Amino acid sequence: MTVLLIGWVVLASVEHWAEQAPWPRAVPAGLLWACVVAGVWWFAEWTQAPVRTARRSRRGAPRDGARRRHGSVEDPDPHPHPRSSSTPSHR
Repeated sequence: MTVLLIGWVVLASVEHWAEQAPWPRAVPAGLLWACVVAGVWWFAEWTQAPVRTARRSRRGAPRDGARRRHGSVEDPDPHPHPRSSSTPSHR
């Protein structure tokens, strides 16, 4: 919802100043483009949700929606045990 509202204000302003459209025409045009942007944003979030869920369950992360601290670095190797050279990689 925030993306839609902020996008509407910004894109209506762009329509008004850059396209030289009067405000009564700029506001609905800005809403149309804001809906497009918000729809693409929602689709990207929706399609990435299964990937994030799979990563969390593989790592054993808490399922209560708790997030990691900002700036924390993920472990580059999800397999903590050492591998011999004959062990196949799971990546």
